[in-house]
Amino acid sequence: MVGDAITNVKVFSSRKADEMVIVDIEATEKKRINLPLLKRLSSHCIMPLTIGGGVTTLEDAEDLFSVGADKVLVNSAFYNRPEILTDISSKFGRQAVVFSLDVMKKSNEYVPVSKNGSVKQSWTLRETVERAIEYGAGEIILNSVDCDGMMQGFDLNLCKQVSDISSVPVVIAGGCGTKEDCVLAVNSGADAVAAGSIFYWVGESILTIKDYMNKNGLEVRLL
Repeated sequence: MVGDAITNVKVFSSRKADEMVIVDIEATEKKRINLPLLKRLSSHCIMPLTIGGGVTTLEDAEDLFSVGADKVLVNSAFYNRPEILTDISSKFGRQAVVFSLDVMKKSNEYVPVSKNGSVKQSWTLRETVERAIEYGAGEIILNSVDCDGMMQGFDLNLCKQVSDISSVPVVIAGGCGTKEDCVLAVNSGADAVAAGSIFYWVGESILTIKDYMNKNGLEVRLL
């Protein structure tokens, strides 16, 4: 987020975002989740809220649900112990478990990565998607590390590949720079799009993007 986090949550709530995803980057790096801050943020969030960062145990997930999360996001811990998804989904339901799939392109091949892109995983893209679903993920947030923050469009080939494999909803992230990017992503198989930079640096609003998508034949909630 750019600027004060609480102000950002209030702004996106008032501008009719369908959902919000908050990732505690410091928790990912230091393995200490900032529950007081997350509780404050969730108290100002009027839309469904997904929280991630540093989730390595069922107890971590329980803590996040206790401070207002509707879903929890898991990334690195899945590769160390896939059963983490089963633990959470067994207690809170599959719909409450989101697998964050970070991908980089290496030698013309898509490679799952973790630890903010610093660790290359040995599983193939297909194996990773299928295992995440098998172990309990009810949704996948797919992020192209190469495209993230560049605002030059989503990796549509990656989007199509994962969407074709997945039996659960896929939310594409990383690269949104125009309204057209959102339409192209959904037409490439994504069930939804996630964006951040476009709202800060381009000046688009959530409602203008939704209106554009609606006018291009995609059913989106406008109110």
